[in-house]
Amino acid sequence: MLLGGCPAPGPTGNPLDTPLEGPPVVSVCYAPLVTDRAGEIEPVARTACADAGVADATLGYWKRTAILNDCPLLKKSRIAYVCLPAGDDASDGAAESAAPAGDDGSGNHEAD
Repeated sequence: MLLGGCPAPGPTGNPLDTPLEGPPVVSVCYAPLVTDRAGEIEPVARTACADAGVADATLGYWKRTAILNDCPLLKKSRIAYVCLPAGDDASDGAAESAAPAGDDGSGNHEAD
């Protein structure tokens, strides 16, 4: 199978506009057409959050970039999450208030 050789998602550097203050932000490179967000990307992000000091983090979506990132060619998309402490609900707007402005999660990004 051709798609069977696609690389697994992996951690990468954060976008240049990542804030220095606030909760940690982690980023993951992935192949968008063949990678499952919940089953493959989010576990990598949770591990990166734990490595950044936020155990059992709630992931708050911050932004996605497909160009001008340091991801390898076969997994060229990068998704960034804010690592919120356990108990914070990313669906109640906490992630949006913790993350920098400019990305509403809709996938419509002027800066991409």
